[in-house]
Amino acid sequence: MKLKVTALLLICLGIGIFYFTGNNTARPIAQKTTQQSPSKVTLPSQSSSYSVTIESAVLSQNSTPVTHSSLSWNMHFNGTGEQQGLLTDIEFSNNAKPQPLVKELPFKFTENNGVFSHVDLLALPSDHTLNVLPNILDLLSFSEASPLTFNDAHGQKTYTYQRINNEVQRQITSHLNKPITTKSDTSEQWHLTLNTNQQPLHLNYSSDSIWHNKDQQYHIIQKVDIQRLTPQDRTFTNVSSNKNAALASQKKQIDAQTINDETSMYVAIAELQTTLDPTLAKLIGEFLLQEYDLTELITLIEQDSSLSSAIIYALQKEQSPLAEQMLADLLTTDRLTTHIKQKLLIALGRFGASSTVSFNALAALADKPNNPLAKTALLNLGSMAKFTPEQSNTVEHYLSEQLQSEQHLSTAILASANSKSTALLPHIAKLLSHQQKGVKRDAVKVLSSKAQYHDQVVATILSSPDVQIVDAFTRAISDSGLVLSQYNKARLQSLYNTTQNPIILKRLKTLGIKST
Repeated sequence: MKLKVTALLLICLGIGIFYFTGNNTARPIAQKTTQQSPSKVTLPSQSSSYSVTIESAVLSQNSTPVTHSSLSWNMHFNGTGEQQGLLTDIEFSNNAKPQPLVKELPFKFTENNGVFSHVDLLALPSDHTLNVLPNILDLLSFSEASPLTFNDAHGQKTYTYQRINNEVQRQITSHLNKPITTKSDTSEQWHLTLNTNQQPLHLNYSSDSIWHNKDQQYHIIQKVDIQRLTPQDRTFTNVSSNKNAALASQKKQIDAQTINDETSMYVAIAELQTTLDPTLAKLIGEFLLQEYDLTELITLIEQDSSLSSAIIYALQKEQSPLAEQMLADLLTTDRLTTHIKQKLLIALGRFGASSTVSFNALAALADKPNNPLAKTALLNLGSMAKFTPEQSNTVEHYLSEQLQSEQHLSTAILASANSKSTALLPHIAKLLSHQQKGVKRDAVKVLSSKAQYHDQVVATILSSPDVQIVDAFTRAISDSGLVLSQYNKARLQSLYNTTQNPIILKRLKTLGIKST
């Protein structure tokens, strides 16, 4: 049976965060204006070259690796006349597997006092991996004269720059997210070193962020390293304005793919690791269930464990009872690692059409306190109630019993939070007085996001102030966007006025509570 692959091959999710698609013909990559500065940072009058390496990793909500990509090239500037550039030695790999890309890419640009703009990729298709280039040149830009504003996939950022000797640092002053973007907890590190001629010598950049896609949460880690190379002789020839338009054939080849044998299946899995397209995942899942039995599927995963995430995701999105049973059966084999089985537990919890097959598979492991998978199974039992509402009553009954047991009690609280069941909140509230600090902390963490439980939570904090519990409380309040009542602010004010613990004082300040 031939299955049409309709999803397009996009670049790795991590790399894709750098840039936004659109008309890239002679477009400015950022809104930048600079004035004359006493200390200029310019490209040399002769040609110059740099090596560029971009590493991107995507982790799931429980820190399981989803995909890793590496993109590198050498970048050459002509330095005279019309400003023209050339990428050479281009290499792109996804999960350590090389991906086909053009070996050279010409482009044009404007550079003024260290600021790149108007990067013209010569009609390069908007979904091509190398559209990341303008944003890499953004990273290489800086100005002491005025702030620089850049656009990327998740919005607009403005930076100011400070140079001490040959070292440059930057600081973000404003950040406007795009409405369609759901992103939080972003941290960036940027450091530029200049040579004695005030030209870029070495740039080191890293970012760490959390992204949300519907019900999925992803941890994105990115690193960029740019090193100045020894000058290399390069011939820069005149290029037409649509020089790179022919690279669109890459996309057309992918559109024509079908999954009808092992080779095309591997191609589709590589694409799925890049796009996480649920439609493509379902097609792959159908092919796997048709062509592979349990033993063959285990062997397939054993042969290349980097495929395990994509295979499990494909079975999850296939949604049939056969797919659910296959996921449950894979849990029972001794041939798969604990790490892979954790992915299977997540897939069963998020299956979305779960039956007693998924519930029994998860509960069987959760009931074994010494099993290394017990806590993960319990957490994903909670998720099942959210993703398969038909199972909510069964899950609630199970978790209510777990909340009355001392076995994995903290995990049971977090599993109850995963379930989104309000019926379990009274059971969690009873644990605010538990003797174990970890249990009490997790109960506070869950209930702090529910305004109706603030009185009880604050009473717990006042009865026995603890740094970890106060930290869990203040973070949950901030994350939920809730505002404490004046009554509870006054109660916490008394704690602020009497405690000597600097961490508790600092955490309470985040809620607007200060000394009086």
